[in-house]
Amino acid sequence: MKQTPAACRSVLIVAGEPSADRYGARLVRRLNDCCDREELRFFGTGGDGMLGAGVEVLCHIRELASIGPREALRHLLRYYRTYNLLIRTCRERRTSVAVLLDFPDFNLRLAKRLKRLGLKVIYYISPQLWAWRRGRIRTVKKYVDRMLVILPFEEEYYRVRGVNVEFVGHPLLEDFPVQPDRNRFFTEHDLDPDLKTIALLPGSRRREVEYILPTMLEAGCRILRRMPAQFLVSVAPAIEAGQLHRIVREVVGRDSAGTRVRIIREDSRRILANADFGFVKSGTSTLEAALVGTPFLITYKISAPSWFLGTILVRTRHKGLVNLIASEEIVPEYLQSAATPEALARAALEVLETPEKAVAMKERLAGIRNMLGSRRATETAAARVAEYLGGTEC
Repeated sequence: MKQTPAACRSVLIVAGEPSADRYGARLVRRLNDCCDREELRFFGTGGDGMLGAGVEVLCHIRELASIGPREALRHLLRYYRTYNLLIRTCRERRTSVAVLLDFPDFNLRLAKRLKRLGLKVIYYISPQLWAWRRGRIRTVKKYVDRMLVILPFEEEYYRVRGVNVEFVGHPLLEDFPVQPDRNRFFTEHDLDPDLKTIALLPGSRRREVEYILPTMLEAGCRILRRMPAQFLVSVAPAIEAGQLHRIVREVVGRDSAGTRVRIIREDSRRILANADFGFVKSGTSTLEAALVGTPFLITYKISAPSWFLGTILVRTRHKGLVNLIASEEIVPEYLQSAATPEALARAALEVLETPEKAVAMKERLAGIRNMLGSRRATETAAARVAEYLGGTEC
């Protein structure tokens, strides 16, 4: 195992999915800008973003992705080995500070062990305790030194429960606005400017895509029976395009409908910004869609056992992040058994065929930005982490 020089401060940073990898990379870059780059050495788990920021990634997020308890069981051995590797490396490098991003089933267990080793634990991007498994608040209170939250309502939730918490703003706001560049975008991807364009965002995990994309494509086929359209399937960074091509062939085939489907490895926000409507997998991507402002619907499907367990544990009225922030349904949700091709197609056609409904949804989506505040999340989070590093100011 490579040893960290004594003059360097070793920082553990742990992300388990693409958006956390992106936010973690920004945080690392900001912290490195605050001090001599030779003084900090980051290691942990992450993806290509954190690799590019100079983090020593001991396990890539591709090896950690799962969707739900049943699927996660298959990866238990990999999780266990990664967990032990991180603990062992913290000991060898005498690490004193850990930054944990989301990934709660793994990170909350890790926090407990890290505190026993004497590390200061900062949690950036909160576990959604307000939605499910609320008993985990006891673990947070005992083993997390600082909770940095990115949704405004989370600050009050944690504060009244005795957690040292701060709302730092949402890092998504640092990427916006994304301006439509329809002519250029359509030319780059050889698209027909006269067709209604529908973006399909089926998720960033392989198993998610297997459950969700077929339903999106079947809904697309039903839309084509009513109007000419084209469909843009967004390829997430951790997804292989070959998997999407296979699903498209299986569901749509190679006939005229198949020629209307394009698989694009492009920033999903740019795809949405140049689309007329979106089918968006529930999660962070729904907030991205809201900030872009394109009308969309929220959908999600997983295995039946995982969904059944989730319905027992999740206690929020709305499941979509956008609707949770707004405290009302401003975007329709079609989840599990309700996520049928007929339902998705009907919701899309209602907006595509009625311009005033598209305008009304855009106006309601515009209010989401104001609810997220004006703080720059990366700068604020880096300043709080720096307080625990000693001698570093951001």
